[in-house]
Amino acid sequence: MPNRPTLKTIGQLAGLSHVAVSKALRDAPDISAATKERVRKIAEELGYTPNVAARNLYLQRTSTIGMVVPAVGDNTAYDLIFNEVSAAAAELEFCVMLGSSHRSLQLEERHCRMMVGNQVGAIIVASCTSDVSHIKAACGSTPVIFIGGKTAPEEPCALLCDYRRSGALAVEHLTGLGHREIVLLTYEPENLTILQKEAGFTQSMEARGLIPRMIRTGHAADAMRAGMDAVETLLKEKALPTALWCASDYMAIGAMNALKLHGLSVPGDVSVMGHDDLYFAGYSGIGLTTLHTPMREMGKAAVELAVDLMEQGGQVQMRQIFRPSLVVRGSTGPVCREGRGIL
Repeated sequence: MPNRPTLKTIGQLAGLSHVAVSKALRDAPDISAATKERVRKIAEELGYTPNVAARNLYLQRTSTIGMVVPAVGDNTAYDLIFNEVSAAAAELEFCVMLGSSHRSLQLEERHCRMMVGNQVGAIIVASCTSDVSHIKAACGSTPVIFIGGKTAPEEPCALLCDYRRSGALAVEHLTGLGHREIVLLTYEPENLTILQKEAGFTQSMEARGLIPRMIRTGHAADAMRAGMDAVETLLKEKALPTALWCASDYMAIGAMNALKLHGLSVPGDVSVMGHDDLYFAGYSGIGLTTLHTPMREMGKAAVELAVDLMEQGGQVQMRQIFRPSLVVRGSTGPVCREGRGIL
């Protein structure tokens, strides 16, 4: 395997020192335009790529941001936020080191420690739980940015989503369609995201003189199954409402599947809403009414904050609240029947 071309390799061909070559490639003002062009042409012919790690070591800086999420892939929205963080970082010429904790606090802490050991400049964490003491201990002096809704708002660097507003928007939409029998479906584990959704839902229902009903079943790791199980529970209790608001889009898909397996139509018999506005929500045949989480804006803000923290030695503090918005599709419609005792 041929040796990787270096600055010295280019310098030998160009008749320059490796320092002059480095300056030419960085467009330094004390290098002539002709020399810069000659160096760049040789570098291109050799297939030279800069050794970023060596450069960062010399400059005592890093161009890597860490990110730790509870899960990636199926049944999760975290791959979407990572995509946005990764894209925003690339625009600023930073790369992102990703770790998935598989919803394990031990693995979450281990990822943070390994990233600190690999000298990332800052770590963006979508935590598994609202207690983040283990994360802060693992990160030490490395700046940490908490993103999502599980983190307490008093954290100095936190980009949060207003999930109370989610509850208000869901109730406003469904009651506007005539629904009075509405059930919120959530899952374990309990955290600030779930509690905020429940609080917003409860407050909005009670403000309208309606009784808030909630079922918490299953686990976030299999939100689709949790949605199916919640519907089965309601059917067994003969207490199916006219509308369901689900804690996530995956849970809503599970609920819709269970309803259809029992011969019930959506939204004819039951209107169903989700949360997150994931890629499949707008697919033909699904048409899920949901609450859009501004992932793109949150991802960009997280990277910008990470860079600010790296450049200013961790002395920046910022708490920003992002607001969800309603996306109406075909899974919700006017109430067509009475809720309780359908079966």
